[in-house]
Amino acid sequence: MSKSETVDLVVDHELQGVTPKMLDWWWGHIDTTERYKLWHPKDHKSFKWEVSPKKGHVGAVHLVTEDIGGNPTTLRIRQEDPSSVPISTTYSHVIVSSVLDQDDRPLSWLVHEYEEMQNGTRMRSTFRLPAGVPRWFIESLRKHCQEEMANLPKFLPELYKKENK
Repeated sequence: MSKSETVDLVVDHELQGVTPKMLDWWWGHIDTTERYKLWHPKDHKSFKWEVSPKKGHVGAVHLVTEDIGGNPTTLRIRQEDPSSVPISTTYSHVIVSSVLDQDDRPLSWLVHEYEEMQNGTRMRSTFRLPAGVPRWFIESLRKHCQEEMANLPKFLPELYKKENK
């Protein structure tokens, strides 16, 4: 996909009480539907690993069903090597995923990059979507992303502390 065939959605977040270390841990520990629903209780419907991240994030694949703008969608999402993705980053922590088609080719990209700030973490989520994606979907995705990131401070510090004693 060339840049002219895509559109970027960029959403900035400030996560009070959440450290980059907690987020680094979170990406590899969303391992059940129940845990996935903590992140967005209304829109997240199901989660399972197709390829586990036990040997590292890159190459791990998960299957999720999410409700974006009232439309339930099942996605195959693969963790990617940040250096191989066509989205530049500036923050010190980066996790990259692609949404795959039936032939394992990326349909879209997602980058969550973040760094420490006073009392929490500054994060930027960039979605590189195919050009022609309907405006309603982009705005629904923006809302979904804002909501799920706003939920992280509500459960992640406690969950991280409980599981990393």
